[in-house]
Amino acid sequence: MENLSLIIFLLATLIFGSTAILLSFREEKTRKLLKEHEQSQEQKLYETEILREIQDRIGYELDVEKIIDVITGSLRNFFAYSTASSLLIKDERLVFKAYVEEKVSRVFIEQVKKAMLASLSAILEKPPTLPVDESISGVVLDDQNTLPPASFFHIPLIVNDKVVGLINISSQTPGLYKESEMTILYQITSQAASALSKLSQVLTTEKGKLMGAIQSLADGVFMVDVNSQLLIINQATKTFLGIEKGEPTTLDVLSALSGSYNISAKIAEVISQRKEISEKEVALKDRTVQLFITPVIDTTADKVIGASVLLHDISLEKRLAQLKEEFTNMVVHELRAPLTSIKGASELLMEPENATDQAKLLAIIHDQSKKLLEQVSSLLDAAKLEAGKFTIQKSSTDLKELIAEKVESFMPLAKTKGVELIGKIDEDLPNTGIDAVRIGQVLNNLLSNSLKFTPEGGRITVKVSQVPQGETRDIRGTLDTRDTLITVSVSDTGVGIPKEKQGELFSKFSQIAHKEEGSTGLGLYISKGIVEAHGGAIWLKSEVDRGTTVSFTLPASPALGVASRGEPISEHQSIAPAEHTVSDEPIPLSPTLHTVVN
Repeated sequence: MENLSLIIFLLATLIFGSTAILLSFREEKTRKLLKEHEQSQEQKLYETEILREIQDRIGYELDVEKIIDVITGSLRNFFAYSTASSLLIKDERLVFKAYVEEKVSRVFIEQVKKAMLASLSAILEKPPTLPVDESISGVVLDDQNTLPPASFFHIPLIVNDKVVGLINISSQTPGLYKESEMTILYQITSQAASALSKLSQVLTTEKGKLMGAIQSLADGVFMVDVNSQLLIINQATKTFLGIEKGEPTTLDVLSALSGSYNISAKIAEVISQRKEISEKEVALKDRTVQLFITPVIDTTADKVIGASVLLHDISLEKRLAQLKEEFTNMVVHELRAPLTSIKGASELLMEPENATDQAKLLAIIHDQSKKLLEQVSSLLDAAKLEAGKFTIQKSSTDLKELIAEKVESFMPLAKTKGVELIGKIDEDLPNTGIDAVRIGQVLNNLLSNSLKFTPEGGRITVKVSQVPQGETRDIRGTLDTRDTLITVSVSDTGVGIPKEKQGELFSKFSQIAHKEEGSTGLGLYISKGIVEAHGGAIWLKSEVDRGTTVSFTLPASPALGVASRGEPISEHQSIAPAEHTVSDEPIPLSPTLHTVVN
């Protein structure tokens, strides 16, 4: 019995012992799992706190240096370390920072820096040659402490797939860091770098849009920082200043402006005094610009970070203002001459002793009154054209007869000047719906101009032809499919017109270089309005000392009634017809007029 009791006791002890051991193992495993879970939660909490701190302290900051400072400054709450250091590539230099948590020697710091430079060289696959700026903070260094870095690891910071720096954790205690610590810091750094990369990409996209808008501006725009370094410049600025370099420097820009304006001093004044400076007129070679210099202010820090310069080209406005003044003076002069003649002739008529010259004086008054009326009519026509109220009255007209009459009417003046006047008129011209008086006015203007500027022994040719549908091409060579057109050209062998002045000839406030008495200079401007009111186009070709050809088109359709000029025709409506061949041999039809027929 005793043996049996002993056996039962031993079995019970074994069972209870085994159960206790098993429960103990389970409890230990549970405690381990709980600890791992707690560590995992602490890790997540740490990551969350670090990222929140980064967001709170930096927000939408793109400064990598600040982000690294936040990370390294927060590590002491979670890691035991002697130093937390960073090495950053920034603005063509390396920035080394070390935060000292435990007393270490300067040799310790140098060893950390050397190890980080070696690691950066390995990552970049080349040794960094940039100068190093160094900054040490935290507790005071103790050069008596000769302990070297016994535990350390590096974490690279990668933004937009580019290594921008390293973070280093070092300790005097051997074997201190496990993989878990490195993983935590790596994850935090990666998340911060990812957020930074996304923000950088967004800002790069927005900057691209902004730069695209700036580059498309007709006005010149450039910006410099407080150190006068050029940050932005658009193509218009380079064009205004005559800069051909693709990537100009501040010196290039300031040098181009320095001859006419002390831009450097003005920019410095704007930055120092935080005020805008504007100049109404600044001469730039062949241009005149308005110049505005404005301080660029960082509103978050309330400080000036640079200056922007706007160049607004007012060359055209200035030229137009000058032309208007010249035009006004010229009109006053031209109106004064006939009025003076009329006044003088009428005063002579009032004197009894001049009774015998009455007819002669009345002729002077009549001629000058007619001349004055023509000039006033030109001014009124120009005003109507500008206001969009110019109208014509179309009626069925024999165009070849109208042109022949105009050519014949100028024949006596041509003979007096010793100029040959020839007409080449297509005999098959149909009657067309035009305002005969107004088209006659166009011909008068063109023939008058040619006679003024063609020297003795020269030739003027009036050529008229019709071009069927499908044979007409515009000035760019594009096929035109409108109705049949009639082309009228007046060519001379006169002095010609310089190329730079040809674009202004149909402007209201422009005259040919050779100004003539008795002319307001509105002839071509009014002629253009008349032709366009008919649905046609007018243009010219000219070479200096080789002559000028002015051509215009008229639709051959017999449409009648009232028409107005309306809006200026667009480029694709400016028609320059292909040549339509006529005979070059003149056939005399009257003693004073030569014409050519097909």
